[in-house]
Amino acid sequence: MYRHILLFTLLITFFNSSILAEDQPRAYQSGEHLKYVIHYGLIRGGRASLSVKTEKLKDQEVFHMVLTGRTVGLPNAIYRVKDTYESYVDPETSLPIKAIRNIREGRYRKYNELEFDHQNNTVKSKLSGVHEVPDNIQDILSAFYFARQNLFTPSLKKGDIVVVQTYFADELFPLRIRFMGYETIRSRMGKIKCFKFVPVVITGRAFKNEDDMTIWISADQNKLPIRVKFNLFIGSVKCDLVDYSGLANPLGSILKEAKE
Repeated sequence: MYRHILLFTLLITFFNSSILAEDQPRAYQSGEHLKYVIHYGLIRGGRASLSVKTEKLKDQEVFHMVLTGRTVGLPNAIYRVKDTYESYVDPETSLPIKAIRNIREGRYRKYNELEFDHQNNTVKSKLSGVHEVPDNIQDILSAFYFARQNLFTPSLKKGDIVVVQTYFADELFPLRIRFMGYETIRSRMGKIKCFKFVPVVITGRAFKNEDDMTIWISADQNKLPIRVKFNLFIGSVKCDLVDYSGLANPLGSILKEAKE
């Protein structure tokens, strides 16, 4: 029942767009590292991290993004999860070149690699072969960084809905997310002004309603995911940013007078 919870807790802004933000400061850089704690109700049940570093892939300099998530404590004893998602992205275009998905959840195992050919609009899956895809397709991890750089802007108006297209689990994976305005939330770093988003999720397996997930993104130049909260059939889950390093910009949305 926990399958994909860690992924959807963090990869919550998976956008693809042909319109890029002009003259935006770099929202992330090589060396950025974000750490999260996940609570299932009152139980501390998981840890996750997001990191970016510069590497070489077939003699090309790329950003290597890595998401790791795992259960801890009681949830780990009941249903052990250790998931890793990786994306290799062209720094110039913000488009993915390669993606890796390595899932270990209970007795379930799944490993796959994707290779992206943006010139021919295809994705080659290690498990299922070659598939045609739309222009500027993102994998599910690279899309998060693309969104931070290009789509979280003050030009968003309350009620705006962004339609997203990514390639995930060997199929096109459309997402919709609704901007709900701004909200200030308490975090370990203090009170932080955030963009508030409600993705329209798939109901049935884990979610009761389409609006059962809420996401808060720092309203500064970094556009960091500060908190994710959602309601599942199994109960409430909350993921909070607890530590960070290597940011491209100061975390400027903290309200200093209210800092704890």
